Amino acid sequence: MSYHTRLSLKIGKTEALLPLWKWLFFLLLALPLQLYASTEQQIRSHISAEVQRFARQLGATGQVKQQIELSLPPALQKKPACNKLMISRSNAQQAPWGRTSYSVECRDKKSWQSRATAKVRVWLPVVVASRQIQRDEVLSADMLSTRLTELEQSKLGVELKPEALLGLQVKRRIAAGQVLSRQHLTAQLLVEKGSHVLITVQSGGFSASTKGLALEDGQLGQRIKVQNLSSGVVIEAEVVAEARVQTIFKSH
Repeated sequence: MSYHTRLSLKIGKTEALLPLWKWLFFLLLALPLQLYASTEQQIRSHISAEVQRFARQLGATGQVKQQIELSLPPALQKKPACNKLMISRSNAQQAPWGRTSYSVECRDKKSWQSRATAKVRVWLPVVVASRQIQRDEVLSADMLSTRLTELEQSKLGVELKPEALLGLQVKRRIAAGQVLSRQHLTAQLLVEKGSHVLITVQSGGFSASTKGLALEDGQLGQRIKVQNLSSGVVIEAEVVAEARVQTIFKSH
C-alpha cells in the first residue's frame, strides 16, 4: 500500500475517502489518551486497594463502598506508557479517604514524575445508638445497631462490631442514631478505691483467698495496689471481676 493510498470512512450514509497519512494522524492523536487512561486506571486501582486495606484494619468485611474522584494534570497525557508505576503519598499512615495528593513516578527506562489529586469517599456499616443512652449507662446489645455511614478523617474511632462495645460505660448522653466512638466510652470500674475486695492468691496448684482493701480504682484486666487486711502487706493484683482481684506467685 503506497503513502497515497486512500481509506474509506463511513459516517451515517456518507462514505468519505481519507489518505493514509490522515488515518495515521488520527491514531497518533488517540494514542496519548489511551496511555492516560491506563495510568489513571493504575492510580484508581492503587487507591481502591488502600481503601480496602484500611477498612480491614477497622474490622470491615466484604467489599467496601467507595467513590473516587481523580484529578490528573493535562501534562500526564503526554507521558509514555509505564510498566513500573510507583504511586505514593506523604501521609501514608492516615486513612486514604478525604482529599489526598499522590506522587506518581515511572521507573521505566524513560522515567518521568507527576502528581495526582483524589477525593475519596468511603461508607461502612458503623455502630450507632439504637435509642437515647444516658450518661453512666453500661452498653448492652439492645442499645446498639449498625448503619451505613460515610467516614471522615476525624472519625476514625468508630466501631464496626457492636459486640466489641458491650459492657463499656457511657461518659455522656448519646442521642438515638448517633455514631458511637471510643471517645464516648470508658471501661466500667469493677473495683473502686477504698472498697473491700476478695484477693485470690494462686501458686502452682494451690489457691487461697483473703479480704483486702483496694488502694486504687480498677478496670477489668488492670493491675492495681491492694492491701491484705490480715497482714497489712500491700501487693499488686489483677482485677478479674467485680470486687475481685487475683495475684499469682511463681515458685522458683
